[in-house]
Amino acid sequence: MELRYIVYIVFISIVIAACSSNATQTSSELRDFPVIRVEPRDTVISKTYVANIEAAKNVRVHARVSGLIKAVLVSEGQHVQKGQPLFKINDDVLRVELEKTNAAYHAAEAAVKMAQVELSQIKALFDKKIVAKSELDIAQAKYESALAQKNLAKAEQHAIQQKINFTTITAPFNGVIDRIPFKEGSLVNEGDLLTTISDLSHVYAYFSIPEDEYFELLGNNESIFAQRIQLQLPNGEVYRYKGELHKAESEIDRITGSIAFKAKFSNPDGLIKHGTSGKLLLSKTQEKAILVPHKSVFSIQDKNYVFLVSQDNKVKMHHVVLGATLDGVYIVDAGLNGNELIVYEGIQTLREGDVIKPKAYSF
Repeated sequence: MELRYIVYIVFISIVIAACSSNATQTSSELRDFPVIRVEPRDTVISKTYVANIEAAKNVRVHARVSGLIKAVLVSEGQHVQKGQPLFKINDDVLRVELEKTNAAYHAAEAAVKMAQVELSQIKALFDKKIVAKSELDIAQAKYESALAQKNLAKAEQHAIQQKINFTTITAPFNGVIDRIPFKEGSLVNEGDLLTTISDLSHVYAYFSIPEDEYFELLGNNESIFAQRIQLQLPNGEVYRYKGELHKAESEIDRITGSIAFKAKFSNPDGLIKHGTSGKLLLSKTQEKAILVPHKSVFSIQDKNYVFLVSQDNKVKMHHVVLGATLDGVYIVDAGLNGNELIVYEGIQTLREGDVIKPKAYSF
């Protein structure tokens, strides 16, 4: 009996020693995990939109009459002023036509005077009852016909003069000359494109906001017009002038499900050209935002979680509702109030209730 008792005591001792040994081993094998303290901070939230950039004015200059280009008075890329001559088309043939119309007008004018004198004579005879009413009517008709011929000659004279005026092409506004396809001596037809002129004193960047995003702003009592507007150029640089937002359309596009806006940017140096592409950055400051790194978040069945670290260094899954996505971080809309300690990275190897060695990390 005593022997069995002694064996039992020895067995219990071995078990206790083994458990103690395992406990010591587990404690010594705890892994380091970087942890961060979640704290509210003022954060700039930005959204990016693809934009098409257009000059304040961009006009295609066409020939309004046919003829040989007598002179090109500007060069490509030149800054011009409103009313400045750009091209001169040879008008020799038109001036010959003008002389003919002038002669026709003078002849018609003389015919009117003759018809008027004849009408006056017939009217005097009619008043004396020497001629019949029909002769007076004929004289009146001749006068009106001559007057109509005079007006027609005047209109033809004006038309030719207008064509002559069209042979001098001037700038419709202050701007920059684009490519000039026709040179001096080239034959151009009415309607041919001579060049394009752009007013680059300021430019408009056109972009569209999805319908759901637009109404989300309205639901949050936010105004897109209160946000800061910046333009990112194709080389990645941010344009130094800030934008001023304008609404481009008042309706939702049924095909794209978006509403169009435009941002106005000053362009005093003419750096931005018509047709440039770029990206618009719309940003606002959100006060006391809760931020968590992408590395700290994992998803299970369409829900997002982080690992909270308790005072005894145990981790616990905690549900969070994510908002806007920024560069490497999420804004937490719900689930965290600030001052919580969460695991920064390595969450793939953790399980609910695991004990870790926290290692402070800042981001």
